[in-house]
Amino acid sequence: MASSPKSRPDKDLSAAAISVFDQVKRIKNENPEVSRKIDRLEAEIRKKIVELRSHVAKLDPKDRDFVTVLIVNGIHRTADEVLLD
Repeated sequence: MASSPKSRPDKDLSAAAISVFDQVKRIKNENPEVSRKIDRLEAEIRKKIVELRSHVAKLDPKDRDFVTVLIVNGIHRTADEVLLD
């Protein structure tokens, strides 16, 4: 028995993704200056994370994964505390 197009989970996920994308696009268009500032700060954060990675790469290979997990956890925890408090 073939499922109807409305019951396909992948189609529902695609529609949800498009909806989220459209909502983000609308918010960015309504707030261009804030959006540009956020984009610059995200680029700065990315550069710092790349810098972290280069320092972690200098560690003993057996310690790299452990330290990387701790860094990711710390970044995630900080983002939660600062952005979602």
